[in-house]
Amino acid sequence: MTSSRETASSSQTKGRERTLVDSGNEQRPKAAAVNHLAEPSDIRLIVSDMDGTLLDDDGNVPDAFWPLLDDLHRAGILFVPASGRQYQTLHGIFGEHDGLIYIAENGSNVVQDGISIDVEPVMSEIIAPIVDWVRGTAATGADLGLVVCGARSAYIERSDERFVDQVRRYYAAVEVVADVHAAALDDVILKLAIYDPARAEQRSGPALRGLGLPAEVVVSGENWVDVMRQGANKGRALERLQQQLGISRAQTMAFGDYLNDAEMLDAAGHSYAMANGHPSILARAANIAPSSSEAGVVSSILAALPHLQSAHVTA
Repeated sequence: MTSSRETASSSQTKGRERTLVDSGNEQRPKAAAVNHLAEPSDIRLIVSDMDGTLLDDDGNVPDAFWPLLDDLHRAGILFVPASGRQYQTLHGIFGEHDGLIYIAENGSNVVQDGISIDVEPVMSEIIAPIVDWVRGTAATGADLGLVVCGARSAYIERSDERFVDQVRRYYAAVEVVADVHAAALDDVILKLAIYDPARAEQRSGPALRGLGLPAEVVVSGENWVDVMRQGANKGRALERLQQQLGISRAQTMAFGDYLNDAEMLDAAGHSYAMANGHPSILARAANIAPSSSEAGVVSSILAALPHLQSAHVTA
């Protein structure tokens, strides 16, 4: 993975005023009030990450989001969940609401009405080296787990309760198999996810990049690294969706908190990092939203689109 995921682009931050708070030896942007958009009616697409962004600390969608989603639908504004999570998991959260498009598996699978409309499977030749690396590293005593993420199901070999509980948070359709590589032969493999409770950004991420495989390696959470098709990410999926829908970057809002959200924020004219986000994402986005524990996505949308505010309050 390139350093652009981990450092702010100077072209994005040039001329941008920031309020900084001193945290030890590190200066980080201070959460600030969200800007109102000059022309809120121009927003046609809102894209949001899930974990650490839309979801609260307990992994739940804030209650205030559901009436806002209805308001967005009535206003003709499309809301798109964009996550490293599996499509089946996302649909389980939003399934009662029609008309959503999902960017799943960190951009490797875009789904509308239950049909994949944009798929970027991993190159088959990278699967065996990743499987072998995880098995070999785990054999030395490292606490690692592998999820081979297919379009139909996710596949795991580890069956201990602690690991399975972690996996089921993100993968509703999951099978425990004797050989994940063999299971991969019967599915379209979208990505490989490595669970590393010893901090993925410092250990597994660099090690996987060091394998030199033709793949995209992105740290998608504190304990997760995703290996995908080279160039695949949420941002590229969003750009393709914008083209398909005839919606411009200027008509798009995006919310994120972690390294796998970087390109997605770049693809939106109105980008928001959550106050609880990774330092490089806080530096990269044009705006800072309140934290996920404060329903920051909801309050930021309502602040930026005041015509929804009145509808939301009177509903």
